[in-house]
Amino acid sequence: MPNSPQPAEPASDRDHLAELQALWAQEDADRARQPEPQEIQDHDRTVQRIADLDPDDRPRERLLRYGADALANYELLAILLSSGRPGENALDVSRRLLKERGLVGLLRADVKELTQVSGLGEAKVTRIKAAVEFASRGLADDDWNSREPLNTADQVFRRFQPLIGDLPREEVWVLVLDRQNCVIREERIYQGMVDGAAVRVAELLRPVILHQGRSMILVHNHPSGSTVPSRADQVLTTELVQAADTMAIDMLDHIIVTRDNFKSMLNMGVLPRNRPEQQTTKANKRESTKPKPTKRKRASRTRNA
Repeated sequence: MPNSPQPAEPASDRDHLAELQALWAQEDADRARQPEPQEIQDHDRTVQRIADLDPDDRPRERLLRYGADALANYELLAILLSSGRPGENALDVSRRLLKERGLVGLLRADVKELTQVSGLGEAKVTRIKAAVEFASRGLADDDWNSREPLNTADQVFRRFQPLIGDLPREEVWVLVLDRQNCVIREERIYQGMVDGAAVRVAELLRPVILHQGRSMILVHNHPSGSTVPSRADQVLTTELVQAADTMAIDMLDHIIVTRDNFKSMLNMGVLPRNRPEQQTTKANKRESTKPKPTKRKRASRTRNA
């Protein structure tokens, strides 16, 4: 019997990216082909072109002359927008969006929401979201004071709050540390709506093993704003402590981060505190090569039995 034909992929799914790319190209082509008028009239309101501003007031020229850190938030956003909309130039749009939504609100909004509230097209909105994600990845890869020992949960919070505190989705990160609690590597393990049951302990330990870390810290965010650990958070922490201990890895803390607060599971008592005698015992396990007497092993097995 001949094979039945497979159903065709919906055109909306197949061509969405192509349509968006065409939209970008069309927007740029229209702007290049049709000179912008000296003034835009909208409901008897005159809007000045950015090109007609004094060079010291134009965002692009100011960035080139003084550097990006000299620009206000609305100027940086105007550069991303490139152009405005009827009745508003790019600077006007940027000021309005920041006034209505705030910087954090713009960063948290998804493409659909931002398109609705801004009055902008998908091309401009996706440009903004791409820039935000690009910057976020750059911060994540930055070698941030890697030789400063991490001894408190507050240090971890100050590092990760800008990265994940305002995200609308959950992310799980692992910090790999050396003997002095200095960072060897930080790695994002999960991204999205994380189901506690789906987080695998082996995946969390993998970067520690690969980079020969002596200890680790687990960090994840709660988009809800609550720092209260869920039952799944507590179970995962307990399982991770047990698995790390069998591999002579110190699980130092599991920290929940939100927009303006954090919670340390070590301070909550979910993790056992690493007392000096515990650390010495673990070090002895790693470094000792002397085998235990046979009688002790037999006695131990007898007791366990």
